[in-house]
Amino acid sequence: MLTTNCAIIPAILGCLLMLSTTTIALADDSAQPPTETASQPTSAEPDAPAEQRRPIVGAIRWDAWTGGAITEQVERTLGPARYHDRLPWFTEVVDADTVRIDGSREGVMEREIDWAADAGLDYWAFLTYPRSSPMSVALKQYLESPKRERIKFCLILHNTLNVPDEQWPAERDRTIKLLQEPGYQTVLDNRPLVYAFSGNKLRLDRFQELRQAITKAGLNPYYVYMGWNPARDYSQVSRHGFHAVSNYARGSNKPLFSSLVREVEQAYWQNAVGAEVPYVPMVTTGWDKRPRKDNPVQWEKGHSYHQQKTFPSTATPGEIASHLKKALALLQQHPKVCQAGAVIIYAWNEYDEGGWLAPTRKPDGQPDHSRLDAIARILKPDEDEKESATATPAAKH
Repeated sequence: MLTTNCAIIPAILGCLLMLSTTTIALADDSAQPPTETASQPTSAEPDAPAEQRRPIVGAIRWDAWTGGAITEQVERTLGPARYHDRLPWFTEVVDADTVRIDGSREGVMEREIDWAADAGLDYWAFLTYPRSSPMSVALKQYLESPKRERIKFCLILHNTLNVPDEQWPAERDRTIKLLQEPGYQTVLDNRPLVYAFSGNKLRLDRFQELRQAITKAGLNPYYVYMGWNPARDYSQVSRHGFHAVSNYARGSNKPLFSSLVREVEQAYWQNAVGAEVPYVPMVTTGWDKRPRKDNPVQWEKGHSYHQQKTFPSTATPGEIASHLKKALALLQQHPKVCQAGAVIIYAWNEYDEGGWLAPTRKPDGQPDHSRLDAIARILKPDEDEKESATATPAAKH
């Protein structure tokens, strides 16, 4: 994840959410469960039971893989051979310590759309960067793809809120147009789903101006703030126009992925349920930033994980599928809290942070889509059963 001023900072104790008239500044307590009792926020808005709607499941896209200075840095983080098992599927391995990554090639987006849709994903959540940024290339390719109708999309308001003043009007208007695109993901009677995430602080002045312009355009989005402590976050951000909270990711210094999952389910999910705040469950696929520890990226120099000795183990496809299944059960069990009927997965393609669903590159150069196959059995169980029923029976001996 790349932000203008900072990225996700795990393992910072004593999380505190600080508000001003222009920014929401936050400390990241993502590496450990909260250690204090949060104040009671405003009650969740009433809504029809979630079981009356089909749950929608999306995945975060951090598109650092299409060229430019950021791609050059992640080529260095993933260059060493010990990290080649998490390379994007379209990577060229030059030698044991050198890779070339170009996700902008013709056909890459179309294959990823097919894989995501076939696995049962409903939407991608694109982090927003300025139109001219190489980080916006994938969103442009998606919007121009003839296959885009196979999977919807939504936005995570991000670096576009921090552009220089002279660029802001154009980026504000671009954001509004994106919300009006065909295939934009909606919830709760056709409300555009809009997330907002900042690893350090959120420009509230820009967010409020954008909200007003969106309302003037006749839209009524469902705004979801991605923070670190659902109860505390909601008690602070709901007054600024956010309808729900969620999370981007969670760091951990535990050695097992299963321990990371327990932290997510306790510190995030149960935190929201206990406080009865409207929440979009986040499902993690991992957190292992050793590639960035070994070869630091420019935007995360000096971060605390550089001193971290232990990271969670790599998730198996089955572990990810099991975690997702629990999230869908949470949605059914707590329809008032999970009122949007939505789930967000970290992430589609945060390869060097350790969180991905998208195919990786096998040693023979073929794509490994085992994680997508595993979640397809959760999101499309009828098709899995149909395939099993039509399979040729084994010969009896």
